[in-house]
Amino acid sequence: MKTRENKGTIFLAIAGVSFLFSFTNIAAKEAVMNFSPWAVAFFRFMIGSVTLYLLMKLMRKRINLQPVDKWRFVTLAFLAVPLNQITFLTGIQYTPASHPALLYATTPAWVLLLAVWLRVEKLRWWKWAGIILAMLGVAILFIGEFVSFRQETIRGDLFLIIALFSWALYTTLGKPIVERYGALETTFVVITFGFFLYIPFGLWPVITADYSQITLKVVFSIIYIGVFASGIAYFLWYWLLERIRPSQVAIITCLGPPLTAFFEWTIFGTVPTINLLLSSIVVLAGIALMVGYGGTKQSIRND
Repeated sequence: MKTRENKGTIFLAIAGVSFLFSFTNIAAKEAVMNFSPWAVAFFRFMIGSVTLYLLMKLMRKRINLQPVDKWRFVTLAFLAVPLNQITFLTGIQYTPASHPALLYATTPAWVLLLAVWLRVEKLRWWKWAGIILAMLGVAILFIGEFVSFRQETIRGDLFLIIALFSWALYTTLGKPIVERYGALETTFVVITFGFFLYIPFGLWPVITADYSQITLKVVFSIIYIGVFASGIAYFLWYWLLERIRPSQVAIITCLGPPLTAFFEWTIFGTVPTINLLLSSIVVLAGIALMVGYGGTKQSIRND
């Protein structure tokens, strides 16, 4: 399904996804620190699936799923929901909200490597240099935690690395599917399939959760990550993937560290550490080199 969009619309979508995903780290941490993480994920994707269904109805979209693509959708659903969310929600319990944003900022490197392996993109020398810089930035973050002997934070970051790798696979493998079926249609099927795949993990925690301690802030946090993250942001992510290269879509995650650090500072009063700031600078420099050197331009598909 080929489309034509002006660059202004694409940049606006990039800005919107960046903001939605950056605040998601804050909202998700607020939710899982005060409520069962497994239950949070259950409600998140139930709400996300309903949101996407309503968007499908509003935009009068339909999808005719071909039998040959059924397992491709199941694979994308598993990567995006059970695997990604179990590791993500486990990880953010043990690490500051700024860490997932920083680790996810390396997503373009992982996506690019996968895209090269799948022969979707070519790997130039400046992209290799950018990948090395981005990985160095993550290493700086880990070194700081080892020096401080914060084992819980290290454990949380390791879970987050699994989550970001599943997201990179979800992005790269989703490119041909989203071009065939469309962004909204693909996202709706993936999130709905993913929700049903997650039910065996999340149903019991939902039944046994202590609802007496839930606060209004937690409720709003779950609604936010359900409607705006799992619904709108996931849709916009695939909407962009339908129009530009996977590594260019993944560059959105690079805006995560400064935005999340700002939200964390203003909401929780958490002052960014020197280690985090240095790590963020190195990661962002690496990603900028990877996608910006050599006149890299957005390849907007034509009709």
